[in-house]
Amino acid sequence: MRNTQSIFTVDAHTTGTPIRVVTAGIPPLRGASVGEKMEYMKNNYDWIRTFLMQQPRGFLSLVGAVLTEPCSPDADYGLFYIDALTYQPMCGAGTFSVAKALVETGMVRRTEPETIIRLETPSGLVTVFVEIKNGDVQRISFENVPGFLYRKDLEINVPGIGNICVDVGFGGNFFTIVDIDSINMNISRDKMDELRKLSKIILASANDAIKVEHPVNKSINYMDQLLFVNNKPDEKGEYLCQCIFGDAQADISPCGTGTSTRLVQRYFRGKIALGETYYQKSIYGGVFSAVGERQIDLGGMPAVIPVISCSDVHITGFNHLIAEEDDKLKNGFISW
Repeated sequence: MRNTQSIFTVDAHTTGTPIRVVTAGIPPLRGASVGEKMEYMKNNYDWIRTFLMQQPRGFLSLVGAVLTEPCSPDADYGLFYIDALTYQPMCGAGTFSVAKALVETGMVRRTEPETIIRLETPSGLVTVFVEIKNGDVQRISFENVPGFLYRKDLEINVPGIGNICVDVGFGGNFFTIVDIDSINMNISRDKMDELRKLSKIILASANDAIKVEHPVNKSINYMDQLLFVNNKPDEKGEYLCQCIFGDAQADISPCGTGTSTRLVQRYFRGKIALGETYYQKSIYGGVFSAVGERQIDLGGMPAVIPVISCSDVHITGFNHLIAEEDDKLKNGFISW
C-alpha cells in the first residue's frame, strides 16, 4: 500500500446531522483570515474536500468542519465548513459537534462547570460555552455572529407557484425564509423531495430579485440556503422548520444558522423580545433553542447577537482516512 494522503477526523452528530471534524492531516492553509484560508483550500486543495466528503468515504448529507490555526489572537481555533459540493463560512449544527470533539479529545482544556471555546469563522468570532457536570459534556451553547433581517416582504415570482413574499435574513449564512403556508405545502418527510425541488426554484427567484452583501464582511455576498418555516407553534411552543442548503441538500437538524436567522426575523417583526426563548425543531425530532442577547449596530444595519443551545450532540467514531496512490476514486465522486 502506497499512501498519498492521511487525514484524521472525529465523526459526530448533532440531532442526527452527521458532522466530520477534521483534526489533522490537511496541509498548511495560507491566509490573513480564516476566510482567506478557506479560499486557499478551495483553490489549492479542493480535492481533499471531495476526498473527505464524497463517496466512497463520505456521502451527500455529510457536513465537514475544518479546524485551522486562527488568525485572531482572541480565538482558540480557526474553523470553516465543507460538504460534498461546496464550502460554507458557518454551520450551527457543526459548531456543536466541533465543541464536543474538542472537549472530548482534550484539544481544549476541560474545565467544570463550563468550558469556553472561541472559534474564528469566515462569518466572525463564535464563542462556545460547554456545560460540564461530573466530567461529562451536557448542554452546549454558542454566541453566534450578529444576525440581521436583510429584507422584509420581498416579492418574488416563482415559476409554477406565482408571486409570493419572502424575507431574507442572515444568521451566519444568508437565508431566504419562506412561510410554508404561502406555497400551500407542509413540512413533512413525505414532502421532502418536493421541498428540495421547490427550494432551487425559489432560491433562484430570490437571487434574481435581490443581491445580498454582508454590511461588514463584503466577501459574504451569496445566498444558497433556504428555510421553510411554519409560523404556528406546536403544543410545546416549538416551531417546525426545514433548511435546504447547497444543491438542494436537506438539513436533518433544526439548523443553527437558520435558527439564528429565524430568531432575528421574529425579533425585527416584533414577535419576540430580547431574552425570550425561541424553539426551532426539525421533522426528525431535534430541537434548538435561541435567545436574542442584545441588539447592536453592524455597519449601519440593526443586528442581534443570538445564543443557540443544544444538548443532543454525540461522537460516533474516530476516523483515519487514507488515499492509496493507485485508487482511481481517491478524489471522491457523487452518485445521484
